[in-house]
Amino acid sequence: MTKELEANTTISHYRIVTKIGAGGMGEVYEAHDSRLDREVAIKVLPADYTSDADRLKRFEQEAKATSALNHPNILTVFDIGEFENSPFIVSELLKGEELRGVLNEHSIPIRKVISYAQQIVSGLTAAHEKHIVHRDLKPENIFITTDERVKILDFGIAKLTEPKNTANSEDATRRALTDPGMVMGTVGYMSPEQVRGQVTDHRSDIFSFGLILYEMIRGEKAFQRETLAETMTAILKEEPDDLADTNPGLDPSLERIVRRCLEKKPEHRFQSTADLSFALDSLSAPRTSSGSNLTSAVLPLETEKVKSGILSRVPIILGGLALLALGLVAGFFAYGRLRPVTPPSYQQLTFRRGLVSHARFSPDGQTFIYSAAWNGQPLEIFSTRAGLNESQPLGLKDADLLDVSSSGELAVLVKRKFLGQMIYRGTLARVPMIGGTPREVAEDIQEADWSPDGKDLAVVRYVDGKNRLEYPVGKVLYETEGYISYPRISPKGDRIAFMDHSQLYDNRGTITAVDLSGNKVVFTDEFSGEEGLAWSPSGDEVWFTGSKTGESSRLYGASGPGKIREVLSTPADLWIHDVASDGRVLLTRFKQTTDITGSGAGDERERDLSTLDYGGVSDISRDGRSFVYTHWGEGSGADYSIYLCKTDGSPPVRLGEGAGEKISPDGKWVISFIPSSEQIVLLPTGAGEIRRLNKPSGLVITGRIGWFPDGKQLLFTAHESGHRDRAFAQDVNTGTVRPITPEGTTGALVSPDGRSFFCVDNDRASICSVDENSPPKPILGYDPSDLVGGWTADGRSLFVRPDEPTLKVFRLDIASGHKEPFKEIIPADMAGMFSHPSILLTPDGKGYIYSVRRYLMDLYLADGLK
Repeated sequence: MTKELEANTTISHYRIVTKIGAGGMGEVYEAHDSRLDREVAIKVLPADYTSDADRLKRFEQEAKATSALNHPNILTVFDIGEFENSPFIVSELLKGEELRGVLNEHSIPIRKVISYAQQIVSGLTAAHEKHIVHRDLKPENIFITTDERVKILDFGIAKLTEPKNTANSEDATRRALTDPGMVMGTVGYMSPEQVRGQVTDHRSDIFSFGLILYEMIRGEKAFQRETLAETMTAILKEEPDDLADTNPGLDPSLERIVRRCLEKKPEHRFQSTADLSFALDSLSAPRTSSGSNLTSAVLPLETEKVKSGILSRVPIILGGLALLALGLVAGFFAYGRLRPVTPPSYQQLTFRRGLVSHARFSPDGQTFIYSAAWNGQPLEIFSTRAGLNESQPLGLKDADLLDVSSSGELAVLVKRKFLGQMIYRGTLARVPMIGGTPREVAEDIQEADWSPDGKDLAVVRYVDGKNRLEYPVGKVLYETEGYISYPRISPKGDRIAFMDHSQLYDNRGTITAVDLSGNKVVFTDEFSGEEGLAWSPSGDEVWFTGSKTGESSRLYGASGPGKIREVLSTPADLWIHDVASDGRVLLTRFKQTTDITGSGAGDERERDLSTLDYGGVSDISRDGRSFVYTHWGEGSGADYSIYLCKTDGSPPVRLGEGAGEKISPDGKWVISFIPSSEQIVLLPTGAGEIRRLNKPSGLVITGRIGWFPDGKQLLFTAHESGHRDRAFAQDVNTGTVRPITPEGTTGALVSPDGRSFFCVDNDRASICSVDENSPPKPILGYDPSDLVGGWTADGRSLFVRPDEPTLKVFRLDIASGHKEPFKEIIPADMAGMFSHPSILLTPDGKGYIYSVRRYLMDLYLADGLK
């Protein structure tokens, strides 16, 4: 092929549309794939290059290297072929522009710089794990799509590095195309070892990445000089200007990351992109007060024992002997701190956007089974191994992994129903690890864990309003009116550790264990939030992840009552899933966010109203101008924080502590429920004093709290010990509490006239009268799976919606049961949603707020934690 391809030229089953670019490695065309009916890009090597054996080899290597990678931040290759003696590559068609174009047009905000950097490193990690080094990273090879997704292009001079100890493998037969002494790459983005023509490895890419990151921050190249020779000399011998010179407010941690990437000697840089990824993620994650490094655990326990042992033996003596002894102690203490310690290592196992629910080691210790919901799709169970970028689905869709037995049998949860927090109730089933049809064994199950021999299961079951821990199935060892999560049987099979939560469904709780006779031992005080638990290999400690007062979730070890230590602290949230017999750990690094979108009455368009990092919306004002937001994330405190936010996007105002409920009819008060004391408090929205209501004696509040229209009474769901939930009314002024429904009938949404309220009567949706003597009236046309968003202004209808990802709101007429569509909202991004989005509407339906709570998780294999 000697000339440019014209439109409508056919190559195999691809029809050329137009030429879109050209470069040293070939010409690029937009084409239509008639077989799969999609638009693609085709790179064709010109005919006059085919005589260049080296160029042909590099072109072929680009195809092989890129096709070996399947990652959202790397250009996807679909096909390879030959047309008129010229080879071609078919890849996904990208819409957007190269990073070079972005840099030429304008400066990049730091938050975008960090986002782009994280994505570049994520793609490089996938390549390096396949033993592929790019070796020509530069802004021209980084593409930014229209939806802000980064794609790494052109692995044309990538070098397939040889993994260690593979002399007898097929990989060992691969040969790099370039020899030591040959300079390849783009001069301004070369590493020192590339400039010298030395052998390169993945750390060369880290240097080139550092140059790109430097340029994104400063807007100019780090080592750009007038001539190529001067540029190469600068790379070898000079240091770039300080980033803070042009960015006074720059986070010092970001400059340190850049400096470490640009170390002249490879051994002084980040030694892996996994470590670099952790460091970058710390910039966008909430900060802790510990000052711990992302890739460093606390000192090993042995070091702490050495220090405490020395200090305990310092005798109290006089004069010079005392000074000598103290000097020796100080020397030993310093040695304990400064002696080399092998840091933990981390290997990323998943690379897609979404939520990881459970993860376990398989019996061989090398295969990892996990359940995840990727890119907004339903939960599914996958398997993967270290070094692979791809996970294989096991054919178990809409199922949650609970545990893997020592014989390779999975315990899974099917027919799941979301309850709250991360808790689902469903049917327990067993299925071989290789896949198959699940065999259902028990209903109303929330969690399960296999015994060490793989013969029995410990389960958490919901029975008569209580959570029960059973082991084996049917034998109750413990029960609570709160909920139980993450039951794990000890390696010896003599104890079961779990998280004990006193409130539904608030993940504050304690780490607790019971023996096989049901004797309970509480290991910790209450944490403000905790998710994830596993036994250490020896069974001497329970490892768990939690937050004491709203800071980032950390990894702890507890060996008995009050015996707790910090194992790993990072600026990112951590979630432990499993510990192998050799001490390796499966954990997720995750970020929690709440995306809030809304429109006040009369607004012409929706606004992004997201605030702080993570929380929940509990009410919208009648005029649609404000809403109540409870912050659960970093800095929220042990009892959370309540904010009053405006739908005009102005800054939120903190009202006080607690979990936010409803705004009073006159707009002057917001109900707060204090979790630690289980007390109801009224917070003023303007000037005024906090009002603390009398705590109802003997009552446990379990449901939402609402107002009567006159603002003089509250309605809430609660129960007395040993009794079922029912609805109660409390006088705001006197504090008097009275039941207004029989047991089994609950509710908190009062009608506009104050005479009735929406209630659930023994799992049946009804309308209850405030007069206790009137029986509930079932609601016609109401689907049991529907969620209620509130009353219409006339009190004749309810806003209801199905419990599904798409927000389809209906107006349900109570008298006739007629249901008519009212509003439909489809969230643009469903990745990471662990529950369906929620929506609140004003009584006239003109104002609304909807929110999406999101977990974005990456699964890691950690080695070396102690």
